[in-house]
Amino acid sequence: MVGFFRSGNLASRVFDRQFLSPRPGATVNTVRQFYENLVPSYTIYGIDCPDYSFRKFTDDGKYLVAFSRNHQDLIVYRPIWLTFSCHEECDSHDLPANAERFDSFFKQLYSISLASSNEYICEDFFLYMECHQYGLFATSTARSNESSVTEGAIHGVPSIEKITFYLVRLEDGAILDEKAFCNDFINLAHSIGAYLYEDLVCIVSLRYQTIHVLQIRDSGSLVEVRRIGAFCREDDELFLYSHGQAAQGSSFLPGIKQRLLSFIFRKTWNEEPDQALHLKKKFYFHFQDYVDLIIWKVQFLDRHHLFIKFGSVNGRVTRSTDQNLAFFAVYNMETTEIVSLYQNSSEELYSLFEHYYDHFHANPQNSLHEKFISSNPNSVHAPDQLRTIKSKASSPSQFVKKMMASLPYTCQSQSPSPYFDLSIFRYDEKLFSAIDRHRHCTEYPIKFISVRQPNVVKFKIKPGSDSGASDSRGKRISSLFHPFFPLALSIQQTNMQPTVVNVHFRR
Repeated sequence: MVGFFRSGNLASRVFDRQFLSPRPGATVNTVRQFYENLVPSYTIYGIDCPDYSFRKFTDDGKYLVAFSRNHQDLIVYRPIWLTFSCHEECDSHDLPANAERFDSFFKQLYSISLASSNEYICEDFFLYMECHQYGLFATSTARSNESSVTEGAIHGVPSIEKITFYLVRLEDGAILDEKAFCNDFINLAHSIGAYLYEDLVCIVSLRYQTIHVLQIRDSGSLVEVRRIGAFCREDDELFLYSHGQAAQGSSFLPGIKQRLLSFIFRKTWNEEPDQALHLKKKFYFHFQDYVDLIIWKVQFLDRHHLFIKFGSVNGRVTRSTDQNLAFFAVYNMETTEIVSLYQNSSEELYSLFEHYYDHFHANPQNSLHEKFISSNPNSVHAPDQLRTIKSKASSPSQFVKKMMASLPYTCQSQSPSPYFDLSIFRYDEKLFSAIDRHRHCTEYPIKFISVRQPNVVKFKIKPGSDSGASDSRGKRISSLFHPFFPLALSIQQTNMQPTVVNVHFRR
């Protein structure tokens, strides 16, 4: 009860901290409660800033990553705090004109060219390795839907002439290494086609159904340490050639597909006492459907296990293949075996996802702030949102499929900002979210309401101009929140119109 009636005065809470010690293991959560008082209280609308595409803050808060409008250059800023002086009481004055500039909040460190004349930076793709302050970026040529028939390529998957991944040291902009894929297709949207875990990166080639596992060395080099697809072990191909069984055309199924079929066969065989009849109904009848499954998305569970999504080949190569039948497999890279397999309507998998959500996106090298992203296991308020989604679903099966659509987890896709902490603030997730996505613009400010005091609006974020309600049709907004400063950017984009950037900060 004492905690419920905590003072709303910041100075009073600082004094209370001197006398009251938090419970063991609860220090960070206790400190984060201070953000109830440390909120963005002032907004500069339409700040004078370069016409760049601002991507995100790094999870340690040291850098703001941006790209040029022609998708050729990478620009990196360092956040700085606004400072200015007044002859009188500063709070009674508007900000001076020279303070309402972008360079009052961010210092440009450098601008480097990543893409060549016929390549473009994928502005949706960016992964950050905090321990070395390395950034992984991607460039590509134009996508071609009329791809030529190539041995080993999946029919119907488009082709990109060249995709290049660059490892950049963000401290000084040095390009340390690069890895190119030619006449391939990798889903770069929102970094879906790659996943970073410690010093390992897995990249999924959709066109050739291959998982490339790269290691980022301390020296800054990208080294391919494993390739999973047609072959699962390093010497599989050598073994086949040495025995005069070289794979030609479609003589052999890919190694990963063989592992999948073997697991389904054994699981079906052990389910019923009448194996022959059960195999005929459950395995042989659907055999071609299993053969036609392709790898859509992959993530690391740990250094030895991959979580792989298999889907229908008829699923379109878009940002979402959620409506198609899908299977999820846990694959052990050391033993090359599939450990478990679930359908996307599996309630058992949903139960694991609900109770062990943090294990699906845990990374030992995540920043301290990212470890406190709200989820069902670590927040008593997250289940309320799940119940709301479940109540709107037409059936339990549809609800499970909708929740499983987010798996495998997209790497570094959520903001660790405390203003998205569901134990501190409530907000309309239809309008704003910790997930890195563009959303439709709203005419009204987005309210952040105190969980402790449900009737108190702590602060508001209003995208767009300061001219009041306006036509929001055709407008999209995105938000970039600093991981721990009371600082945010709201970015409004309109077709054929200049981007409007607002800066929200504590004055």
